[in-house]
Amino acid sequence: MFDIVGMGNAIVDLTTLAAENQAFANMHISDRGGFFRTRIDEFEEILHFSKNNQVSAGGSVANSMKAFAALGGKACFIGKIGMDKYGTFFTESLKNYNIYPGLFIDKENATGCSVVLVHKDGEKSICAKLRASKIIPFNSVNMELVAESRMLFMEGYWLDNNLLTVKKIINAARKNLIRIAFTLSDPQIVVQQFDFFAKYMKHIDILLGNEKEFEALGESVLPPVAVKTLGANGVDVRSQGKWQHFQPLKVENVVNTTGAGDAFAGGFLYAVSRGMPIEKAVEAGQLCAVDVLTQAGSHVRPDLNERLR
Repeated sequence: MFDIVGMGNAIVDLTTLAAENQAFANMHISDRGGFFRTRIDEFEEILHFSKNNQVSAGGSVANSMKAFAALGGKACFIGKIGMDKYGTFFTESLKNYNIYPGLFIDKENATGCSVVLVHKDGEKSICAKLRASKIIPFNSVNMELVAESRMLFMEGYWLDNNLLTVKKIINAARKNLIRIAFTLSDPQIVVQQFDFFAKYMKHIDILLGNEKEFEALGESVLPPVAVKTLGANGVDVRSQGKWQHFQPLKVENVVNTTGAGDAFAGGFLYAVSRGMPIEKAVEAGQLCAVDVLTQAGSHVRPDLNERLR
């Protein structure tokens, strides 16, 4: 039995500092703090010119599962990878965190990949190609793993190309009385898929997102627990119909913001899975986020639990 099963894009992140890739940084200066789209040939060019990359297995939910597992939770991750070196790397990375890899191998498409350019102030520019992760047929999802879990965690990114699959998974999880958590992922996705959220919010127990994502959603369709991260301004949590604000933890030196929100989600959900009160769940999430903020990588380090003792 798993404490949680996470489902999302299986992406390998190539993180690099803008100071070491100034030509690339100047090309996309208007995209600071967000995502930008490229053609396949442009993406390959970016991969060619970026240097001194720190390679890590990423993806929003996968990063959250690492935080969850690093705190001692039993986690599983479901996604789709290619039959290549990055797919193998992604699988081994999950195993390093004792996360069970419920991965479907796509023999025709490569493993998803992203380039994360970190600027001096910690903001980032991200370019990604989903590749194998783009299309997730329902029959590629091992629903037996879902049935063996106490909680399901999904991401809004899957709604872009896999709306029907997401609906089927949520319906199956609800029939099995599995608690469902969902992260909004991106304001544009919230706007484009508003009808989905309006209809399926009744099945969601915990909703996570940042300020812009919740602004796009509004307050007419919220689940029992809503968690709004505010960056340096802390966290707002809505529970039992009321919002409560939590101050941020002090961080002396912010190196990178990539993955901090994902880490927060993993820590928060871990505490919830242990029956801890909201304030303790926020604290757990913030401790995970701080671990990411103070290093160059996009996920918590495997020994997080030992360092927090």
